[in-house]
Amino acid sequence: MKKFLSLVLVLSLVVGGLSALGGCAAKTDRGQTQQEGAATGAAGGAVLGAILGAIIGGDAESAAWGAAIGAAAGGAAGYAYGTHVADKKAEYAKQEEWLDACVASLEQTNAETKAYNAQLSTEIAEMDAQSSKLLADYNKKTADKSALLAEKDVVDKKLAEANEALGKAKWELDNQEKVLADANASGSTTQAKELDERIATLKAEIAKLESQTEQLASMSSRMAV
Repeated sequence: MKKFLSLVLVLSLVVGGLSALGGCAAKTDRGQTQQEGAATGAAGGAVLGAILGAIIGGDAESAAWGAAIGAAAGGAAGYAYGTHVADKKAEYAKQEEWLDACVASLEQTNAETKAYNAQLSTEIAEMDAQSSKLLADYNKKTADKSALLAEKDVVDKKLAEANEALGKAKWELDNQEKVLADANASGSTTQAKELDERIATLKAEIAKLESQTEQLASMSSRMAV
């Protein structure tokens, strides 16, 4: 009962916080960017929290609790990131300069996400081999439970890291799609074409990263003994 009441309290704070942002901050372009960052971060945090809560607790209540905690943390992080974006936009006096900066930001995100995907793929292969061996040894009673759970902890931490990277990439995608709409509306065809091409690349990298987070979640689940 105590855990349930705490869950309700956290959820109330999350909803109340986002409502306050919607009522005040969204009145300006800067405020809208901050609000969207908070909402995106809360959604991503809720998903990650639910996954980890279910993995750790093994039941629906743990998943819900994890979702609430994740939403609170993700909302705060997303608001901070939204503030950063708003600050960067304010540095540019002309629309063209801002669009050029957005293209450059998208290129950097694509490069970072591609590199992270490549690194994560190698790490997943290594963790999969290690966890498979430990699980086989555990089933044969030649390895104890603590060794298996220690490896599971490594996988869970990597899953949390990957979900954080995924959340940032998705936020960049969401923001850049809005920038693309602005570029099209303002007739900035050159930047719009560049944004469109790079957005397609980012979507492909996000799909790869989503697949890899699913692999990590599955790996963690099979080690839950």
